Amino acid sequence: MKAKVILLAGSMAALTFLSACSGSTTSDDGDAAEPSLPKDDRPVTVTMAASNTQFTEEDFTRYIAEPVKAKYPHITVKRINTSDKGNSIGELLAAGTIPDLVGYYPGSLQNLKDNGMIYNIEELIQRHRFDTGRIIPEIVETIKTATDTDYLVGLPTYNNSFALFYNKDIFDRFGLPYPTDGMTWEEVKSLGAAMNRSMGGVDYRGLFVDNVYRGARQISLPYADFASNRSLLNTAPWQELFQYWLALYDQPGLPDNANNPLTYGRFEKMFLSGQLGMLAGYSNTLMKLRDVPDLNWDLVTYPQHPAAPGIGQRVDTPVLAISAQSEHKDAAFLVLDTMLSDEVQTEMARNGRTPVIDKRDVQDQYGKNFKQFEGKNVIAMTKLKYAVIAPVQYLSEGQADGFVNKAFESVANGQKDVNTALREADEQLNKHIAEQLARSK
Repeated sequence: MKAKVILLAGSMAALTFLSACSGSTTSDDGDAAEPSLPKDDRPVTVTMAASNTQFTEEDFTRYIAEPVKAKYPHITVKRINTSDKGNSIGELLAAGTIPDLVGYYPGSLQNLKDNGMIYNIEELIQRHRFDTGRIIPEIVETIKTATDTDYLVGLPTYNNSFALFYNKDIFDRFGLPYPTDGMTWEEVKSLGAAMNRSMGGVDYRGLFVDNVYRGARQISLPYADFASNRSLLNTAPWQELFQYWLALYDQPGLPDNANNPLTYGRFEKMFLSGQLGMLAGYSNTLMKLRDVPDLNWDLVTYPQHPAAPGIGQRVDTPVLAISAQSEHKDAAFLVLDTMLSDEVQTEMARNGRTPVIDKRDVQDQYGKNFKQFEGKNVIAMTKLKYAVIAPVQYLSEGQADGFVNKAFESVANGQKDVNTALREADEQLNKHIAEQLARSK
C-alpha cells in the first residue's frame, strides 16, 4: 500500500511539472510523459548577452523577459547589451561576468569558440522534452553546420526575411505590369530595364539586387575548402556567380558611376524616396516603410536563382547559445523554451519578426499588428524556403563577405575584370585563413 501511495505522489509531481513546460510531450494514448527533472522554484537570474542588432531593449522585454516571468515567476532574465562599450564577450569574461545565454549569428561564431563557450545542449533538449521538430529544419541544420557539429549549441529566435519591394507609382508611370510572386532574377531584371531613365527632372532606376554575397548565400556557395584550408574564390563556381550577378547590373540606361558605391543603405534610401522601382531587400526595410505613408509600395517573393528553385535567401537568425560556463543551464533552457512557444512566436510574427517554428498558422500572422501593412502582400516574406549556410568553421564570415563584395564592386564599376578581382580576393581570403589557423594553435 505504501508503495502505491509513493507511486501516486510521483505521478502527480510529474503532471505538475509537465503542465508548466511548453516543450513537454505526451505518449500515444495521451498520458503525460514522465519528466526527468524535479520542479525547482528557487529564484534564479539568467543573464543574456546580446547586441542591439539581435534584440532591442523593447524586443527583449516583450519576447523574453515578460513571457518568462509570467510562466516562471522564479526566473528573472537580465540583458547585457554587447553593443555597449566594454561589454564584448571577452571583456565580460575578463571581468568575471558569465553570461548564461549568448546571442550570435550563424556566420559569426568564432568569438564563442575563442572563449571556450560552446556547449552541447542536446541533453537539456531531452531533459526538458523539447521537440526540435517544431523548428524549421533548414534553421536547425544551419546552426549545426555553422558550429561544425552534429549537435545544437543554441536555439534560434526569429529570422530576418527577404522579399522584392516595388514602387507601384513608378510602374504605373511607365505603364509596366507589377512583379508577381515566384519570379526569377532574370525576369525581374527584364521588368526593371525600362525604368532606367530620367523623367520630370528625376533620375529613376529599375532594380537593385544588392551585392554578390547575397547571391552566394542564396545558393549556399562555400568560401573555402576546409580539408585543404584553402580559399575557393578563384574557382569556376565563383566565376560563374560573378558573371551571373554582373549580368543583373548590366542594365541599359544607367548613368556612369551608377553602382558606386554598391551599398544597400544607399539604394534603400533611393527606394524610400521614390526613385527606385524595385529593391531586393529584407525585413528591416519593411519596418522602415511604416514611416513613409506617401509611398505606394508592395512586395512579392524574393527573386529565385535557377540553381536554387523555391529558395529565397539564406537562414539569417539570431541564435541564443547556452554558454559552457553558465551555472544556470536548466533555467536558461526554460528561457529558450518560452521564447519558442507558439504564443511568443505568434506575437513576434504579428510584429514583423519572422517566426522560426514550422507552423503555417503562425507564419500567416506575419505583420498583422500594423495597419500600414493592410492590403500589402507581406506574407511573401514567409513563402519561400531558406537556404542552409555553407560551412564556415573558423572563418570570420563578415570578413569573407567583405573580400567578395569589394571584388564585385570593382568589377561592376569597370575597374577590374572578373578574373583579376577574384584572384585578388582569393589571396586575401587565403591570408585570412592562415591568420585564423595561427590563432587557434
